[in-house]
Amino acid sequence: MLAAPVAVLHGSENIMSRCLLTVCLALALVAPLRADDAFEPWVYMERDVFPSLLISTATIDWNEDADEEEADEEETPCLGDRNGYFGVCLTDIEEGAEIRVEVSGQGFLKKSVFTTTAEEDYEEVIIIPKGVYDFDALHKCRQQRPVNLVMKVTVDGELLGEQTKSLTLRSVNDCPWAVVQGEDEPPYDCSWMFAAYVNENHPLIDEILKEALQSEMIDSFTGYQSGKEEVVHQQVFAIWHVLQRRGIKYSDISTSPRARQVYSQHVRFLDDSIKATQANCVDGSVLMASILTKIGLNAHLVMVPGHCYLAYDASAEPAEDQVPVGLETTMLGNSKLRPLATFLTQAAELEAARQKGELNESMQKLQAALKEELESSQAVFLEAIKTGTGNLKENQEKFEAADSIEYQLISIPESREFGITPLSPERLKD
Repeated sequence: MLAAPVAVLHGSENIMSRCLLTVCLALALVAPLRADDAFEPWVYMERDVFPSLLISTATIDWNEDADEEEADEEETPCLGDRNGYFGVCLTDIEEGAEIRVEVSGQGFLKKSVFTTTAEEDYEEVIIIPKGVYDFDALHKCRQQRPVNLVMKVTVDGELLGEQTKSLTLRSVNDCPWAVVQGEDEPPYDCSWMFAAYVNENHPLIDEILKEALQSEMIDSFTGYQSGKEEVVHQQVFAIWHVLQRRGIKYSDISTSPRARQVYSQHVRFLDDSIKATQANCVDGSVLMASILTKIGLNAHLVMVPGHCYLAYDASAEPAEDQVPVGLETTMLGNSKLRPLATFLTQAAELEAARQKGELNESMQKLQAALKEELESSQAVFLEAIKTGTGNLKENQEKFEAADSIEYQLISIPESREFGITPLSPERLKD
C-alpha cells in the first residue's frame, strides 16, 4: 500500500520537466540569505539524499529533450549542472567575478568542483557542481544514517567560507515518488522512480524461468514471437504459477520514514521478496515486471490511489485504444500450493509411473491433487486478470487525462528508453 498523498507518473513529459523543477524549487528550498551569510547551501530534496535516485538517473541529461522556455523573471538563475542535487546559493555577484564552488558528501559524494566567470550581475544565483558520486557506497546503503555535506566557495581568489549541512542518507530501498513544492502547489510527481526497482538483469530470474520450464506449463519463453495473445498469457501464467509455488504472499509491512519535502516508499529488491516469500503491492508488481521484461514482454506498473499492480501488453504492437492486461499481484498468495521442489519431485514420479503403466490408487490420488492445484492456480490467475483489467478499464479516462496525477501507467520500456536504469542489489555482495 502506498503512503498518501498519492502522486504518480505523468508520462515522459513529467520526467523531462525535472530540469525546470530544479530551478523552481530553489526559492522554496533555499532559506533567505541573512546579512552575515556569505552563501547558503542548496539541496534539491532539502535534507534527504536518496541513493536510488542518484544511481538510477546517473546517465540522464534532463535538459537534452526539454522544451526551450524563457525563464521566469522570479526564478533564480542556475549555473553549472542543472541536473545536479547539491550546490550553493550566492548573492550580489558582479559581472566578471571568478567563482569556484566545491561540494563533498561524507561517504557518498567525492569532491565535486565547478568554476565559472559570471557573465552578468547576479542579485542571486544558484551554482551546482557536477556530482562525483561513490556509486558503490550508494548501492550498499541499506539503512538510513546522517551524513555531512561540506561546501566551500571562492570568489576572485578569496575564500568566502566553508559550511556543513547535515543530511539524511536514505536506504537504497527508499523510492522517492513525490516532492512537496509548496503549500499552494501540488506535489511534483517522480513516481517513474519505481521503474528503477524493476531489474530484468537479476540472476535469480534465470532460476525462476528454468523452474517454469521444469513445471512443463510451457515449452519455451518466446515473448511476442508467436504472434498469439494466448501464448503470451500462458507465459505469464507459468511465471505466476512458479511464484505461487515459491510461497510468495501479500504482506503490507514495508514503510519508509517520512521526509520533510519528499514522500517515499520502501521497495524490496527482487531477491529480498523471494527470500522473505512476501511482497506488498509494489514489491509483487516490481517482481513480476522484472521477469516479464526479461522474456521480452512490455510490462507496466499501474498506480492508483494507495495501490499498485501490474499490467502487460498482450501483443507487441497493441492498438492505440487497446487496454493492457491488468494483473492484481496481491492475489499471488490466494492459492495454497505445495512447495515447488515437492511439486517437481512428485510430478516426475507421476510421469514415471504413467510411462510404466503403474498408476495405482496412490498415484491416482496424487494426480488428482496436482490437477486440483493447477486448476486453483489458474482460477486465481484469471481472477487477478479480471480484477486488474477491470480497474484499468474502469479508470481509463483518468489514466488518459492530462491533468491527472493519481492514475498512471509507468511503462518499463519507455522508462528504459529514457534512461532510468535498474538498481543492482547483487553489487551489495561484492
